[in-house]
Amino acid sequence: DAISFGISASGLIAASVMAAPCALALSKLSYPEVEESKFMTEEGVKIDCGDAQNILEAASNGASDSICLVANIAANLIAFLAILEFLNAGLSWIGGMVDYPELTFELICSYIFMPIAFMMGAEWKDASVMAELIGVKLFLNEFVAFKRLSLYQENRLNGLEEYLNGKKQWITPRTETIATYALCGFANFSSIGIMLGGLSSMAPQRKGDMAQLVIRALFTGTCTSLLNACVAGILYVPRGSVDCVSFLNGSLFNTASSELFGCCQDLFSSAVSTGNGTWSFDGQWNTVAESPMFMTNCCGLYNNTVCFQ
Repeated sequence: DAISFGISASGLIAASVMAAPCALALSKLSYPEVEESKFMTEEGVKIDCGDAQNILEAASNGASDSICLVANIAANLIAFLAILEFLNAGLSWIGGMVDYPELTFELICSYIFMPIAFMMGAEWKDASVMAELIGVKLFLNEFVAFKRLSLYQENRLNGLEEYLNGKKQWITPRTETIATYALCGFANFSSIGIMLGGLSSMAPQRKGDMAQLVIRALFTGTCTSLLNACVAGILYVPRGSVDCVSFLNGSLFNTASSELFGCCQDLFSSAVSTGNGTWSFDGQWNTVAESPMFMTNCCGLYNNTVCFQ
């Protein structure tokens, strides 16, 4: 599951709790209840009792009934995923005609959702990555998206360069938190097959009604996750900053980390080359006697233009 990928458990639990009232409110907006409910009184709620004589017979009947349900869900899931793969293959073929075979629905979504990701609180430099994660979640499922998010998180914690060959390797902790809330949800195109397969098996006579509502339900569920992400972005409190001077004093510079990367970047931004492999420093580094040594060690771990001036 998502926690095994390294995603914050507290964030997932909070997103799940927040989703219930938010989904209820949005569902009332997307599908208003204009008729009087039949379930306002106890008389309107009738639950049929099974005809099983004991718990063993009930368990056996449940297992037998579930075979059709599970098979229906699996068949619908395979069908919808196959349709998505077919569409992606078609887009890739069209993209190949203009020398861009990487064209997919996920890539298109990464551009469509960029403004939304930015409005949710993600930094603009991270918006394309977060938008792509939302696209993956929408067109595949949340587990694939969480797996990709965990890779970005791992790269950041390992102190990798922010860009490698022009491709972003990690996103900020704030964007990671917002993405966790945005991806926590079951609203995706593959879940349409699961919903239709599961519910139509229990109520075959209502399959037509369900087919009319699944797209609206998909839109409502997606909006629920995105709205929760907006709240997370508003309430996000960054962790306390690291005292870089003390941190670098105690660092061996033998392994990269997110703290070491941040402190080295701060040192790089304050350094001005004076030629012959020496630098002058601004800000807090101007009064630190070990700044040249820190600079040499940081240049040994990370490539920065100031290191070669």
